[in-house]
Amino acid sequence: MPHSNDIVYRSPIFLRLAMGLIYFHFGVLKFYPDLSPAELIATQTVMIVSFHFFDAQSAQFALAILETAIGIGFLLNIFPRITFVLFSAHMIGTFLPLVLLPELTFKIAPLAPNIEGQYIFKNIVFVAAGWTVLLPQVLPRRQSDSEN
Repeated sequence: MPHSNDIVYRSPIFLRLAMGLIYFHFGVLKFYPDLSPAELIATQTVMIVSFHFFDAQSAQFALAILETAIGIGFLLNIFPRITFVLFSAHMIGTFLPLVLLPELTFKIAPLAPNIEGQYIFKNIVFVAAGWTVLLPQVLPRRQSDSEN
């Protein structure tokens, strides 16, 4: 039977793998038209923030690459700083439809999100989970008084 300290030590690993699996899976879905339930809202957001530099198809492809790369970063625990920057930028982007496209995210703004809005609000948990996994690897370690 595993010792309780082992479980506490490994829990961030499980969280990292779960984040990686979700990101990788959702990213791969975006490589194929009409498979991602977030396709419309995601592509519209990218088009707006890029001042229509991207068309819908290019926006979806860029998001597919971004989310798949973030997923690989989490799954393989590689390039934590790059993964952190990509993840943080993506999370900011996921909240933008609440402001930029309220007609697609709310029944009654800002109190009653529709299913797309609820899908976005759950990303608060993703932010907490991602930062829990990545921040210890990204932030410089402080020396304790006993190490000085």
